[in-house]
Amino acid sequence: MNITVYLIDDEAPARRELRYLLEQLPGLEIVGEAATATEGLRLLRQLKPQLLFLDIQMPGLTGIELSQILQELPERPLVVFSTAYSQFAVDAFNLEAFDYLLKPVTLERLGRTIDKVRKQLATTPPGPERPLPEPPHDDRKWVAARQGSKILPIAPESIVFVRCTEAVTHIHTATRIYQTSHTITALQEQLEPYAFFRAHRNSLVNLNCILEIIPWFSGSCKLVMNDPARTEILVSRYHAKDLKKHLISQV
Repeated sequence: MNITVYLIDDEAPARRELRYLLEQLPGLEIVGEAATATEGLRLLRQLKPQLLFLDIQMPGLTGIELSQILQELPERPLVVFSTAYSQFAVDAFNLEAFDYLLKPVTLERLGRTIDKVRKQLATTPPGPERPLPEPPHDDRKWVAARQGSKILPIAPESIVFVRCTEAVTHIHTATRIYQTSHTITALQEQLEPYAFFRAHRNSLVNLNCILEIIPWFSGSCKLVMNDPARTEILVSRYHAKDLKKHLISQV
């Protein structure tokens, strides 16, 4: 049976070159391609490929952020990052990427990746079918953020915490920090359905990204977050009571 393959890259020449190389290798079926991660996520849900070749630097949702969304699933496509930038290798493997290809990709190097994919799929028992996450159909499922002059949609699942400092609201993901014009209160309303908690008047945290809870003074506590800096966020005594209720409801 052929291995089903999907390609996501914002550069059409790069997609054509990768498709050409893949067509030189036997036992592969390219089921589709997309120019953005947002479009790709929508079609991945329908096509359910076994192998995904994913660029990293793309407008809007990046390849790293899409991989973070897919990582939340019990089953997901094998992800091979294909990029011209070697500095992203650490981030890629932290996300359990199956492989990492530097452009320009050679047929020999691609062949070694496909051989590894065949071995992996041959030793992985099939699991129950499950849908990929629904892509957003409106702004309520995304958070609009800024990076320089760009406006980017950020998936709630990729946000570790939100913090407001000096009247500027920052969105922290596992790999980047963005700015947003939204207030903490507005983001709280938007993100509460995704297990976010108001830890402090200036902080909003993803309950699924808490590494440790440290008791602090006068009934308050500190949260150690699962970002590279292991950021500590103070939870006031007032909010600590609500935190206990939220954590109990998550059990």
